[in-house]
Amino acid sequence: MRVLSMFLSLFLVLPLAAAQVSDTLDIWVIDVEGGKAVIVKNPSGETMMIDGGMPDMAGRGGGQGMPGRGGAPGGAPGAGAPGGAPGMPGMGGAPGGAPGAPGAAGAPGGAPGGGRAGMPPQAGAPGTPGGPQRAAMPAEKDRDLNRVIAAAKLAGVNAFDVYLVTHYDVDHAGNVPNIAGRYPTKLFVDHGPWLENPKLGAMNKNAGDAYLAFVEGKPRTIVKPGDVIPFKDVRITVLTSNEETLQKPLPGGGQPNPFCPAELLPPTKGDDNASSVGTLWEFGKFRMADFADLLQWAEMKLMCPNNPIGTVSLLMGSHHGMPASSSPALVHALGAKATITNNGERKGIAPDVVKTLRSVPGGMDIWQLHYSTMAGAELNAPEEFIANMKQQECQGFAIKVSARRDGSFTITNLRNNFSKTYKP
Repeated sequence: MRVLSMFLSLFLVLPLAAAQVSDTLDIWVIDVEGGKAVIVKNPSGETMMIDGGMPDMAGRGGGQGMPGRGGAPGGAPGAGAPGGAPGMPGMGGAPGGAPGAPGAAGAPGGAPGGGRAGMPPQAGAPGTPGGPQRAAMPAEKDRDLNRVIAAAKLAGVNAFDVYLVTHYDVDHAGNVPNIAGRYPTKLFVDHGPWLENPKLGAMNKNAGDAYLAFVEGKPRTIVKPGDVIPFKDVRITVLTSNEETLQKPLPGGGQPNPFCPAELLPPTKGDDNASSVGTLWEFGKFRMADFADLLQWAEMKLMCPNNPIGTVSLLMGSHHGMPASSSPALVHALGAKATITNNGERKGIAPDVVKTLRSVPGGMDIWQLHYSTMAGAELNAPEEFIANMKQQECQGFAIKVSARRDGSFTITNLRNNFSKTYKP
């Protein structure tokens, strides 16, 4: 009888313990100095890698318009900086989070905890006490690879169920073979073959060709608009792919878009950006849009004259804050409460983009992976919302998102553990 009682008690406790497992969609936005690298983990434990930043560039300058590793923009040579770890403090450790500071003048108001009306912009809740999370870094020269490895350790990830490659530019796809060579991957997802493009740069062409050669013979899905990427607990709908856009509105979409211009921009070629796989993520009532580096003309093709998506909770900033993306037709129509920009110290946070982000109706918080020395203090977000304040001895702190099925989500700056929770 006593044995039976113990068995029944265990039978009742096990479901309770299972129910206490995190029921959040967790996203780590990794600092790869103006590229893109994201790790996602769903409540069922499945994992996804998105892009991966640059391959090793130590000792070489960047291509035209791209910063060298430790050098000046536009290909000036520079010594490779040591790889940092997302959430790893610099010498002496970083302080705990500070209370939220008001945003720059002229930004729309935002209320605490994600509310909006009548409050100073980006006036977030106090940060979580204590120093940032720590993760040991391999003593390797591959900075972006090292930062992905460190983020994977923080996330408890040792393999990927899905690897989404949004497009083939070097700052997105260049590191994919290195990452996938370390982490077993069940399925690769991408936009398919190159489109004819006479303006495709050699560095990006080489990166894309290397990825396509690597993925040959591996489990792979080429997606088109309207497809759903398999990932438990979350519905991931493809909105754009290979310059094509969603034609049928989703539930909640289909209304006229008042932010469309009188004349749409004509299609233009700019490396592989317009081919970006853009996605809508739905986790219960939480909705997130991510368009990678989609260009403005393709944004307008998707969003005009009618908005097929509706509104979202969170917008992953497009194209590192570069002016070729982030049209009001997209950004204002989506009406997100927050955006995370994967900019670099000298890449992105363009004045026109900041103007668009700050003028979202109802207000939108701007989180940055880097302080922009090109933009200056007046265009950068408040310090609490910036993961890395300088490139020299940059530790590569990440930004983490934890989303809940009720539509609420929390964004945390792993440099100072400052966090803000946004209500549904």
